[in-house]
Amino acid sequence: MKSSLLLLLVFLFGSHLAQAQAILLKGRVLDEKNQPVPYAGVGVVGAEVGTATNEAGEFLLRVPRLPQQLTVNSLGFEPATLNVSAATVATALEIRLKSSSVSLPEVRVRNPGQVAAELVQRASAKLARHQRKAMYGQAFYRQKQRHNGRYTEFMDAFYDVRFTAEGVSGWQLTQARYGQVKEETGVDMMNFSAALRLIPVFDPNPSPRKVAVPLGPRATEQFVFQLREVLRDETGEVAVIDFRPRPELGQSALTGTLYLDMETATLRRMESRVPIADLMSLQFGEGTSLDSQNMRLTADFAPYQDSLSQLRAVRAEQRIVLSYNGRPDTTTLSGNLFFYRYAKGANTKGYKNTGVNYNDLRQAQKGPYEPEFWRNREVLRASPAEERVIRDMEEQKAFGTF
Repeated sequence: MKSSLLLLLVFLFGSHLAQAQAILLKGRVLDEKNQPVPYAGVGVVGAEVGTATNEAGEFLLRVPRLPQQLTVNSLGFEPATLNVSAATVATALEIRLKSSSVSLPEVRVRNPGQVAAELVQRASAKLARHQRKAMYGQAFYRQKQRHNGRYTEFMDAFYDVRFTAEGVSGWQLTQARYGQVKEETGVDMMNFSAALRLIPVFDPNPSPRKVAVPLGPRATEQFVFQLREVLRDETGEVAVIDFRPRPELGQSALTGTLYLDMETATLRRMESRVPIADLMSLQFGEGTSLDSQNMRLTADFAPYQDSLSQLRAVRAEQRIVLSYNGRPDTTTLSGNLFFYRYAKGANTKGYKNTGVNYNDLRQAQKGPYEPEFWRNREVLRASPAEERVIRDMEEQKAFGTF
């Protein structure tokens, strides 16, 4: 029997058609331990052409000609450049990044907890000053679902987005495509993107009824912060600060890591483990029980106006293991929302409220499928992993549900 899960969040809260390009570069980005580097930026020096690696560190990038000089960047690693000529593309490119962690003078780490708390307070004050400032952009969202290792659901969607320092405050769906493989068991998650849209990193009005987050006026009262290390990149030094709720907090709270600029306290990234068990109501049929579930959330931020930053991307992954009459049944959902263009003002007359009841999948199924819209869109640069997803869905005739 199919189980139904409803996410109950208990807190408040230029795309363009690209011309066909001649050369397809394929490669993988690895770290010093031979592990893949996901979501690293891969671009052409001096041009706007670029892409990002997938979960396996793989990428595909179309360039008009060779030779080219590629640049690769990822927070926590030293930037790398690579000269690519016709002779070097006979096989897949392999790019290795070196860690950018640095040792601090003893005077700066004598009290890492105090250093971390002061940076968090500065970052919270900066976000509070700009909390009402609305920003706008166009974003792309991809959601995938695997059931017992096989892809069973896939959605792509383009949105016009309004967002603030707290997070996404409204959006308008412009185009979407959706495919699903019907199965008798597993999980239906109709509003998974609610986690990406509604879990903030900054909360100006914390309350015991909400999930506590690491940035806000009561951050140091609610959390313990510890400076773990410092990274160096092209913009300077970035503090890596682990946070956990204080034992006496007595409410649901995120746990994870903040990345803050050492000099300006600008927010660069938040990685968190979400107390998903507190945010969901579970409806199971007879003979079904929950074995385990977990969710991880990562939000990245881009430089914006002096020492500020703005939301660049949000990724979430949830793993749910059920037991059907004593047999394990695993569903994994992943969502990735990223901005491919920022705008100076609103791009539409109205942005739909992004409340918890907003149903992405139902919205995606309402509109007609327009093949011309999806053909040759540069923002949809395929990666090897995504090709496998689409092939798996096609083999199961899932895209007939458009």
